Amino acid sequence: MYLNIPTELLHISIYPAGGISTVNQNVNAFDSRLKNWIRRFNGVATKYLDSYLGWFRTLDRSAPAGLLPASLLALAINSNTVLN
Repeated sequence: MYLNIPTELLHISIYPAGGISTVNQNVNAFDSRLKNWIRRFNGVATKYLDSYLGWFRTLDRSAPAGLLPASLLALAINSNTVLN
């Protein structure tokens, strides 16, 4: 089967500035954090996996900013009070 794809798109190599090993390390670190976090729930149903992944991503991204989970919960329920 022939696909009508422009040839300039077929041979594009993408190398991150830090190299491939840096990307692998970041992926492995994220995977490790996710597995350790989800382990506390003794597994999750596939039906709810999207919600758990969103929850984890929110907590993971807010950690460097110093946001506490209670603050995020207050925001999620549209509370006027943000706990610190």
